Amino acid sequence: MSPYCTLLFDLDGTLADTEEGVWLAVNAGLTAAGLSPVPRDLARTFIGPPLEDTFHTLGVTDANFQAAWDGYADAYKSAGMYRTKPVPGMPEAVHRLKAAGYTLAVASCKPWSYCVPLADLCGYGNCFSVISGSFHNGVPEHKPSIIREAMRQLNCNPAETLMIGDRGSDVTGARECGLPCLGVDFCGYAEPGELEAAGAIAIVSTPAELLRFLDLE
Repeated sequence: MSPYCTLLFDLDGTLADTEEGVWLAVNAGLTAAGLSPVPRDLARTFIGPPLEDTFHTLGVTDANFQAAWDGYADAYKSAGMYRTKPVPGMPEAVHRLKAAGYTLAVASCKPWSYCVPLADLCGYGNCFSVISGSFHNGVPEHKPSIIREAMRQLNCNPAETLMIGDRGSDVTGARECGLPCLGVDFCGYAEPGELEAAGAIAIVSTPAELLRFLDLE
């Protein structure tokens, strides 16, 4: 039997393939800030970390940050969000985990106002007891804060809680909160060896492998 009762899921790259929509919105933000857009083949490298960090990496400064942020938000809300696709097999896997008695939550650096409709758009329905995202209840855009907010709302036992995510920041954020993290390699957003180097307890490549890890296959 799995030792875990509560599962916290990252969103981008774990529950959903958000690459196309994020790329579209990031480029809208860069254009609004007077910067050149980035090619599609770079999109995966900036999915996962906080958007503020991504923009600074791409040349946004404090002087044009608000323009970039507003351009991103407008494009994401109007178009980018609707380019999102569920990771194939994950809605079915999550519904099985819910039916098996696990308590499920989302813990994503994406703004909460996007996380809630995306969970619906991707077919996750009412599977999640809590959706924790940034800029909700005063939560900043950093993984440990997001995870702590999910744990606070769930009032869960850390010894029985597992984080599931696709980037090194999920692993290190979970560790800072006293949780193990299972790495997933569903969308290929992480750099080679990133999850191993961060200290993921294991890495799975398909939703079926995730279910087997949790003793459901």
